[in-house]
Amino acid sequence: MYKVTMLAVLLAGALNAQAAMVYTGDKIDGHPVISKLDVDDLQAGKVYRFMFQGASNGIGQHWYVPVLVAKGATPGPKLGLQAAVHGDELNGIRVIQQVFEQLNPAELKGTVVGALGANPTGMLANNRNWQVPTDGGYTVDFNRIWPGKEKGNPAEQQAWLLWNNLWAGNANLFVDMHTQSTGTEYPLFIYADYRNPQVKKMAELFPADQIKADPGEKGTVETTFVEQKIPAITLEIGQPKLYQPELIARSLTGVRNLMVDQGMTPGKLGATAKEQKTYIGNEMTSIRAEMGGFAEVLVKVGDSVVKGQKVAVQRNAFGDILREYTATQTGKVLAIGNDPLRESGALLVRILFTNPDAKCADGC
Repeated sequence: MYKVTMLAVLLAGALNAQAAMVYTGDKIDGHPVISKLDVDDLQAGKVYRFMFQGASNGIGQHWYVPVLVAKGATPGPKLGLQAAVHGDELNGIRVIQQVFEQLNPAELKGTVVGALGANPTGMLANNRNWQVPTDGGYTVDFNRIWPGKEKGNPAEQQAWLLWNNLWAGNANLFVDMHTQSTGTEYPLFIYADYRNPQVKKMAELFPADQIKADPGEKGTVETTFVEQKIPAITLEIGQPKLYQPELIARSLTGVRNLMVDQGMTPGKLGATAKEQKTYIGNEMTSIRAEMGGFAEVLVKVGDSVVKGQKVAVQRNAFGDILREYTATQTGKVLAIGNDPLRESGALLVRILFTNPDAKCADGC
């Protein structure tokens, strides 16, 4: 159970608050600019396109996030979908686009909101982090600072604006879409807080390859929503910087399943974790390079490995083997480093496994 603190109460109140739409009066590429979304202010049975006004930058202009809203003909749940919190993680963009391509607002019960590119600075820089050019520049992990700060750095302000002015009152279930970062890859994979039965059910509606029962990490989008009693999962969709149609299609099936389960749209469930035979673990371990060199990973994402199995080697420029690496647990390969250039500390292989200790039942 989560402890209810005064901050949590205030944040929950903020997220559930209803405030009218705020239009800035501007348009970008013909789309209205908004600084606050309130789906209750919108006409039912329609799909809307907005540009959400985010934090300002060093030349006094704003960062904008494209937002799609489908308001159903009848009331119902409010589903939030978000992609590219990390700027190099793009598969989720295409998932959200396809969700809206296939939505019929006349048949929809409730509302779907999609934010396509929450971190525009990272997207433009081909980098996972929020880019801050001040005083020579630095970066901020945009998925470790939620719900942000009204008077923080630009990344914290962007998170605060999205949390309070885009998602407040407009989502009562949420899917935050990611991939692995540049130089690495995942399968279709979900982080889900299995202490929350609603979150567990959400996760298992997706035909993912692997799920980690996970207590969450403070400052992530998923954990921030779950802390406010809004069921949320982190959906990791394969590799960065490219579209993977098969993983996108299965992600779309999962979102559809979620909507069918919630009574938002008619139809039958497609493939779920049961049909996919999803591997569910509660702990993971990462094997990292101990020095710089050219890495050859000897296993693939999804492979079963046993403790002590050789999983990677590292060579110098002449091809001499410098290091050999073995699996530290028996389980499934969750992620690999697919860039041969690996410096000390870089990921080689990540293994998802089941820890039988009772304290890890819902994730360690």
